[in-house]
Amino acid sequence: MTRNIRYLIIALIAAMVLSGCSTEQEGIVAKVDGHEITQEEFDKDFQVYKDLYERQLGEGALDQEGIDGKTMGESLKESILEKLIMERLIQDDNERKGIEVTEEDLQKYIDEYKESIGGEESYQQFLQSNSLSEEYFVDNMGKELRGRKHKEDFLSGISISEEQAREYYEENKDNLIEISASHILLGSEAEALSLAERLDAGEDFAQLATTQSLDSVSAVNGGNLGYFGKGQMIPEFEEVAFQLEEGQISNVVKTEVGYHIIKVQDKRESFDDLEEKVNSLIKEQEYFEYVQSLRDDATISTYLD
Repeated sequence: MTRNIRYLIIALIAAMVLSGCSTEQEGIVAKVDGHEITQEEFDKDFQVYKDLYERQLGEGALDQEGIDGKTMGESLKESILEKLIMERLIQDDNERKGIEVTEEDLQKYIDEYKESIGGEESYQQFLQSNSLSEEYFVDNMGKELRGRKHKEDFLSGISISEEQAREYYEENKDNLIEISASHILLGSEAEALSLAERLDAGEDFAQLATTQSLDSVSAVNGGNLGYFGKGQMIPEFEEVAFQLEEGQISNVVKTEVGYHIIKVQDKRESFDDLEEKVNSLIKEQEYFEYVQSLRDDATISTYLD
C-alpha cells in the first residue's frame, strides 16, 4: 500500500475544499466535466484505506477527531473523493494530449513492481495481507501509471534557465541545505556519555554505530542516514545536526526515541551542489500549478454525504 499512498499524496495537489456540492444523486459521488464517479468506485477505495488506517492505528482510528474538528474518517472520505476527481481530470487531459497507457505498458509496470518486492509469491502475499483483489490492484496501478506518464509529459516540456534557478536558490537556500549524517542511538544518557568518551579517545564512529546503535536499520551501514533536508528528522536531532560542520561529532542529543550522537559527513549548501534539486523543485511547482489549473477550469459537482 505504500506506493498507492504516495500516489494519493501526489494526487491531492488541489485544495481539499470540495466545490460545487449539490443534492445527493443515487449511486454517484461526483461529476467531473460530465463524467460520473460512482459510489462503488468510492467505496472500494475507502474500504482499502480504512483497513490500512485501522491496521496501523487500531480499530476505531477513523472516529478520532483531528485538529480541524473533523474525524479521521471524514477527512479520509474527502481525501478519497479528491483523489478520484484528480484521477479523472488527469485521464481526461491525457486523452486530449494523446497520452496512452497500453496493456503492454501496464503489464510491464506491474511486472517491475512484482520484481521489486521479491517476485510472484511475495506479490500474492502482499495482496492477501492488504486484503486487495488483484482486479483492484491492477486498476489502481493503471491509474498510477497514467498519472506518472501525465507528469513526465508535462515535465519534459519545461526548461529551467540558470537565472531562474539561481533566483529560486537565493530565495530558499536556508531550506534547501542537505546534509549527510550518521548517528548512534542509545537507550540511556549514561550509555551515550560513556560511548562519547570512547569516540573522544579515537574509536571509529562507524564501527561503534554498527555494534552499539539501537537503530538497527542504520547500524548495518555504520549509522549512515544518507542525505536529508530540513523538516525530515526529529526537531531536536535536526537542530543539532545542521549546526555541525563536516566531520564534526555532536555532544549527546536527547530526543523522544533516545540519546543520539551525530556525525556529519557532508553538507550540500552551494548553488552548484543544489542546482539539480532546485531545478526539480521548480518543475514540481510548475506541475502543481498546472494540475491545479485543470481543477479550477473543470466543472465539478460532488454529492458525497
